[in-house]
Amino acid sequence: MNFLGIDVRTGGTRAVLVNQEGEPLSSSSVPHAPISMPQIGWAEQDPEEWWLAACEAIKQCLARLNIKPEEIDGIGLTGQMHRLVMLAE
Repeated sequence: MNFLGIDVRTGGTRAVLVNQEGEPLSSSSVPHAPISMPQIGWAEQDPEEWWLAACEAIKQCLARLNIKPEEIDGIGLTGQMHRLVMLAE
């Protein structure tokens, strides 16, 4: 069994593949644009950057072991703590 962890951090996104014992098998980290602070009290990031970094980190992590997406048995996701993510079209 293989499990994929995805951690969206302030400066990058990391993907980690572990086995059922929790032993790390592969990992990859991809940076994304840093937090923008256009004025006092504001902090902004583009969620599209998180998505693109996550896709690339996952791709790299799985490629290192030649694992196919269908061989992943579970996914865990963590993100930036204490943040409001507001999205608009």
